[in-house]
Amino acid sequence: MALCWLRYGMGLCGAALFYVLFPGWLGGYVLVLTLLLPLFSLALSLPTALLLQGEVLLPPEGGRRGAACPVRVHLKAPWGLPLSRVAFQLEYQNLFSGQKGRESHSFPLAGGEEWVESAFTSRSFGVVQCRLRYFRGYDLLGLFPIFSRKGGEGTVLCRPAKAEGLGMRGQDAGGEGDEGKSPTGGEVRPYKPGDSLRSIHWKNSARLQTLLVRSEGGGRAGAVVAFDLRGTPEGLQNKLDRAFGLLTELLGQEIACLAMVRQGGGEVNRFPVENKEDLQKLFWTLGEKKPAPAPQEAESPFEVPEGLSFWLGDEEEGEVQP
Repeated sequence: MALCWLRYGMGLCGAALFYVLFPGWLGGYVLVLTLLLPLFSLALSLPTALLLQGEVLLPPEGGRRGAACPVRVHLKAPWGLPLSRVAFQLEYQNLFSGQKGRESHSFPLAGGEEWVESAFTSRSFGVVQCRLRYFRGYDLLGLFPIFSRKGGEGTVLCRPAKAEGLGMRGQDAGGEGDEGKSPTGGEVRPYKPGDSLRSIHWKNSARLQTLLVRSEGGGRAGAVVAFDLRGTPEGLQNKLDRAFGLLTELLGQEIACLAMVRQGGGEVNRFPVENKEDLQKLFWTLGEKKPAPAPQEAESPFEVPEGLSFWLGDEEEGEVQP
């Protein structure tokens, strides 16, 4: 904008010099026209700039922490009236970690419509809110910024980074507990001393690295995955990575899950996870709120239903503590 004013100032000086060198109606006409030119430019571009629309488009499948997530901004000016350029600033805020970021764009608006490709990278899991922090067009001469209130916004889930090489070891908490469905349609439960070797489901046992046996009883969940949302930022991200990887792997084996999550206040919420949509919904719900700070003293695992269960504590990456 400063460059545009400099150019206009040079033009105004030229018009004034012309009026001095060639006094008369022509010089006066040129000087008056030069003085009124900014007002003509503003009046011509004002309706378009005020009705300028911006829409933020995010991928429905979301992104993943540590990886670039694409963002598209669609700008549209009604009637195609002239604007010298458009400027806006995108603001990103992770609702889970509080991480913020901004980036600015400025370019000519040709043909009344423009698509802007951008991307952001979130270092943390969570729901990221993207919005146009400011959104403005400039008149034909580029002298006056005209702010518009039609800036869009959107939210997207940055999933945890799927942990690899999970040492999944199920635990039988004792007694008659919840049983799960095997990929072949039968019911499975952890092996107990005295069970017949003929009842062992070898395929699922090899996948989950724990002995499972076929059972004729019914059950509510194939596996229980329990964890809390407390800990250091690094430890919490690691825990969520392992939870996402474990749940994804269990669903890949066609085993329904029950996720038990202890919130900051100590309450335990239960989330049935039977497909990818449930998994997306679970982490979207977790990513919309900021977690509680790390406790002063280490907390013990909370009570989980009997059966095939996994407790995700604050261990090193790759460990799943039964």
